[in-house]
Amino acid sequence: MVVLVIIGVILTFIGLSGGGDSRAEQMQREMRRLAALIELASEEAMLRSEQLAVRFGETDYEFMILEADQWSPISDIPLLRPRELPKGIELRLELQENQPPGLTTEEAESPQVFLLSSGEMTPFILTFSAPETERRFQVKASLLGRLELE
Repeated sequence: MVVLVIIGVILTFIGLSGGGDSRAEQMQREMRRLAALIELASEEAMLRSEQLAVRFGETDYEFMILEADQWSPISDIPLLRPRELPKGIELRLELQENQPPGLTTEEAESPQVFLLSSGEMTPFILTFSAPETERRFQVKASLLGRLELE
């Protein structure tokens, strides 16, 4: 009888751990990774006294640095390399005006979120979504560089 109870408990835990929303868990992991990278980039901007930025695409993002009045990808910090999201996860960026950025061909390579050496950043809301799940995850940033995860 005791053995059957133990086996039942083990099978219940296995069922619960495997039956979750794996796409939602993957989106949450990616959201947390991005928030940590934005915090790292913001700290780097302050330490270096340089202006950094983030360019978001629908399924990717990259950190950029202002060099000679031109934005270019960061190459000397491996953690801030360009990143592609797992297939099926999409990003939607809303800037302070609550409008998604219009990405024309020229603007597609320009950053939308700026991380200033003063610690300030462009206020934004970034939503992670996927067609397979109704769950959504958001990263919200304030002008003072404070990030909230929802």
